[in-house]
Amino acid sequence: MEIEPVDGAVFIYTFGVMFSALWLSTPGTPPLNLFIFALFGVVSLGWTAYFKWQIAPQFRPDEDEEEEEPETPRPPTAEE
Repeated sequence: MEIEPVDGAVFIYTFGVMFSALWLSTPGTPPLNLFIFALFGVVSLGWTAYFKWQIAPQFRPDEDEEEEEPETPRPPTAEE
């Protein structure tokens, strides 16, 4: 398993969503302690793994991105 930049982005996004949802719902309740951060970390790690193996493979590159662009013809020069 190779860790890619998108994996870090999914982890941070998921962690941030849970943290901000908890903070916005009832500020200060429950108190943010090591257990809450560890729980958020475990859930974020699980979602990142699920995203990597189940969701990300469904996104295929566009057809035109796989093909190389044809070389545009250049005007003749004096050397040719």
